Amino acid sequence: MNKLCIQCGQSVRGRSDKMFCSMSCKNDYNYKNRATTKSDVKTIDDLLHRNRIILMTLMGDSKKETFDKMILTRAKFRFEFHTGHYINKEGKTYWLVYDYAWMAFSDQKILVVRKSM
Repeated sequence: MNKLCIQCGQSVRGRSDKMFCSMSCKNDYNYKNRATTKSDVKTIDDLLHRNRIILMTLMGDSKKETFDKMILTRAKFRFEFHTGHYINKEGKTYWLVYDYAWMAFSDQKILVVRKSM
């Protein structure tokens, strides 16, 4: 059975689990895959940082504020992007964006809290 290099298609010689014909093909393959992954991660990271900047700008020096959801929507806050979540004792979910957390009171009101460091 003659295996082919997954990068260039040439014949691969050596161990049965070998996937590349040369180190050059292996490096090229991994570089291309890493570049795609880094691009996706950067896009998501940029959205998370943008969300944080929006919350930071709206909050100012406050530790806790309530906003109309429309204000966040107009500022292009992306509710589906967050760094984690926390469920309090009452069962309410806070969505985290780094050092900020937000919770929907209703369809119209959002509570935003800054975590103290």
